[in-house]
Amino acid sequence: LCGVTRNVFSLLLSILSPIVVRRVDVPIQQKLVIFLMKLKLGVPFASLAALFGLHRTAVSRIFFFILSNLLNAMKSWIPKPSLATVQSSMPDCFQAHYPSCRYIIDCTELRTEEPPTVEQRRALFSHYKGAYTLKFLIAILPNGVVTFVSEAYGGRTSDTQITTESGFLDLIEPGDVVLADKGFPGIRALAEAQKGIIVLPPFSKGNVQFTYEELQETYHVAHVRVHVERAIQRVKMFNVLNTRVTIDLIPYMSDVVRMCCILVNLQPPIINTVK
Repeated sequence: LCGVTRNVFSLLLSILSPIVVRRVDVPIQQKLVIFLMKLKLGVPFASLAALFGLHRTAVSRIFFFILSNLLNAMKSWIPKPSLATVQSSMPDCFQAHYPSCRYIIDCTELRTEEPPTVEQRRALFSHYKGAYTLKFLIAILPNGVVTFVSEAYGGRTSDTQITTESGFLDLIEPGDVVLADKGFPGIRALAEAQKGIIVLPPFSKGNVQFTYEELQETYHVAHVRVHVERAIQRVKMFNVLNTRVTIDLIPYMSDVVRMCCILVNLQPPIINTVK
């Protein structure tokens, strides 16, 4: 029900235990269970309140209290390792065709309730999804570890704009290879200005068929990009990201997504890096 192992639960509890709480109204273990159940199940605060015999307001305060304190203590658990460290854990599937790969990037969207104002509705409406959404850029390392999560953007924001404004491009060092998909053509020149290399799958040219080399490149990019999709799928195993985000949660979703990514990084690797 909590979506974490016993060892991870104990680890989180050890981080929270030194925190001084003014009133010991609810044991810290129970507060952590409430927090993790909200992330894993995505159920309303009112349902958790009924389950634990608490007021809805008390449950929401517990959730935001634990979220704030865990994030403050665990910010560095979304790591930004050196190139040497990245290459030391480079899986074979990357070594063969993209040995200089540093990041694999993709954007993901979370549906929200309809915002109350016209300005908010305009900002959050995603024509691609046909719904109101929040959008995030996520970057993983070749070994599957989440290394970057952007702030939340409205659904109408393009992948290129998010990549540009989020600060991700500042991470790129000379010679770094970044694998992206067709939604990121606008960042190629920006990355190359920093001596980085953006690898995109070949674009179709009307009715002209791909050459053999283009087909091979498409296959190679797809073969390794599947790992960022698997990483995002892991993040979305936390159902708070699959249910429609309520209006009261929208301002906190950058922190919620970041916390889910930290918990994913505590899971076993999605790619075997043993040489």
